[in-house]
Amino acid sequence: MAPIRVLVVDDHAVIREGLASILAREPDIEVVGLAAGGREGLALAASRRPDVVLLDMQMPDLHGLEVLERMTRDVQPPPRVIVLTVHDDDELVLNAVRGGAQGYVLKSASREDLVAAIRHVAGGGQRFDEVVVRALLAEQGRVEEESLLTERELDVLRLVAAGFSNKEIAGHLYIGLTTVKTHLDDVYRKLGVSDRAHAVAVALRRGILE
Repeated sequence: MAPIRVLVVDDHAVIREGLASILAREPDIEVVGLAAGGREGLALAASRRPDVVLLDMQMPDLHGLEVLERMTRDVQPPPRVIVLTVHDDDELVLNAVRGGAQGYVLKSASREDLVAAIRHVAGGGQRFDEVVVRALLAEQGRVEEESLLTERELDVLRLVAAGFSNKEIAGHLYIGLTTVKTHLDDVYRKLGVSDRAHAVAVALRRGILE
């Protein structure tokens, strides 16, 4: 069988060369290019036609998410992409998965795990680090939390975030002051917080408030 053709896109020379050295030991994997940036990675993907691209997210010219989008859209046939990064931020993880990455592996992964991921993805599968599962579960939790808040509770919380006092909220929404306090108590209970500032902070962090 033909070897799996791999392109490495990472702006750190030590990482690129280290990955090339690791993968060179595998008889069924061939490194067909090393790119120091996003634009070079796109050009090499078009000319070398790799089966799998190992793509870093943070590069000096193009962000990895843009490279992922353009590689999936413009390179024909599109390679299968494994995001290989140190970043485990939930938003970045979810955007990479939504952007079409077939794998998401942290650079702290072992050589065996990385090679297994390459083989699995090259074979048509997907391989995601546990950070992806965590991010997906967190997103599901945010959706569930937001759905637990009534529309009126969200209205009150938005006004709290905008700096309105309880009295101002009551006037703005044409409800009584006691009703505002009741809504806030329900928001605190549902979000697991005890005060206004904490409620806003948690709501923003979880994406309930934009």
